[in-house]
Amino acid sequence: MSALCMSLLLACQPVVFGAVTSPDSFEFWGRKTHTHPNDIDYEPAYGEKARASTGAPQWSHSINDAVGPPNWSIVAPACAGLYQSPINIVRESTLFVKKKIPLDLQGLRNIPRSILVENEGYSVKFTPRWNGRTRPVLRGGPLKTPYVFEQLHFHWGPTNDEGSEHTLDGKQFPLEVHLVFYNGLYRSFDEAKGEVDGLAVLGFVYADAPNSAGYLLNRWSQFLPLVRKPKAEFELPYSKSFSLHSVIGDMGWPYYSYEGSLTTPPCLETVTWIVSAKRLAVTQREMSMLRSLLGFDGAPILQNYRPVQPVNNRRVFRY
Repeated sequence: MSALCMSLLLACQPVVFGAVTSPDSFEFWGRKTHTHPNDIDYEPAYGEKARASTGAPQWSHSINDAVGPPNWSIVAPACAGLYQSPINIVRESTLFVKKKIPLDLQGLRNIPRSILVENEGYSVKFTPRWNGRTRPVLRGGPLKTPYVFEQLHFHWGPTNDEGSEHTLDGKQFPLEVHLVFYNGLYRSFDEAKGEVDGLAVLGFVYADAPNSAGYLLNRWSQFLPLVRKPKAEFELPYSKSFSLHSVIGDMGWPYYSYEGSLTTPPCLETVTWIVSAKRLAVTQREMSMLRSLLGFDGAPILQNYRPVQPVNNRRVFRY
């Protein structure tokens, strides 16, 4: 090959944007990770070495805290970006998509071989472990490639008038669940999370069921007492595991989509958000159980949502 041909070949190579991380040795399917998409591994802010030794994140959800949401960029510069999440979704300002591929969640009813339940000190997380190629895969809608399910976690507030991260026409709800997926083009969640097209998150807000202080409605809620203390974890066997269908029900609901970020540090702007217009239901007893989980400071986790961020020049699509 001549020198001229070689030069032309090199000049036409694609440029890949985004952070590149070392690949893990895990298999593509059935991988469990202890890494939450909102975990950080930065040096402690303000020299908080004592808190760092406990595994606590060097940020908080308290607006009045020195490392609360307005100052997260001290810990993670990306938190000051222009494409941050969550946002207030204004229906009249959304762009309706007429021609679309239906959003499909393959494996919606699959049961994992076990589920790791964890109190992370600032939320509760459910990470299923799968046999073979049974891990759910999300495709269609705004997604150009299949996305592989990783885990789900929750955000809530101290009262039923606040708690969800996304708001709809300015209205906030008591609870929001996030189902986290990573792009199947990458070998693992850790490899994907720093890439511009790395993650997709399904978000559902919950409406509170009236007069429901005496019963449970959601399968996941019965396991909350097992992880009341921070960093507590419990692995549910197959006999107690549950499918994503038991969490969100059937597919086919309308939804909104936009390009955004993780909602806690490191606030990476690598997320395609899909926020369902369908509201799920949560009982008053279940909200009390969530608010009884303990944080790193030993106090109940009463509020773990980020305030809405500016939309800036982003477009929000309605499907």
